Amino acid sequence: MNSTEVLIKSKQRVKENGEVYTPSDTVSEMLSYVSEDFWINNKTFLEPSCGNGNILIKILEKKIAYGINILEAIQTIYGVDILEDNVKESRIRMFKILIENGLAQEDWGEAINILKRNIVHGNTLEKSIEEIFSEYHS
Repeated sequence: MNSTEVLIKSKQRVKENGEVYTPSDTVSEMLSYVSEDFWINNKTFLEPSCGNGNILIKILEKKIAYGINILEAIQTIYGVDILEDNVKESRIRMFKILIENGLAQEDWGEAINILKRNIVHGNTLEKSIEEIFSEYHS
């Protein structure tokens, strides 16, 4: 774990929502077990409790490292979180990664729309994935 990495925003959020972020080293180790085939073939990933995007970002970075087109990469990454501020933070952090990796300015609008459709607010303990995403993909 990076010594500056924040794993909780507040004790209140931990108590109310069980919110504890996954350390980046743990995410990297988890993703090292994913078959190379998943990256090469741009398989779809879903994070049902994405927090502020630690796992989503590592997935995006790995897809880009495997040569997947930036817009194609984010079209296959989905995240849901119960806290709306986490959803917004995830989208912003992912957008920054896109820009850092050369997303053309003329594609910014499309990328933002994809992130709004794919990284969403919802409770995966109370609703099915289909119900949650139907609100954003109608």
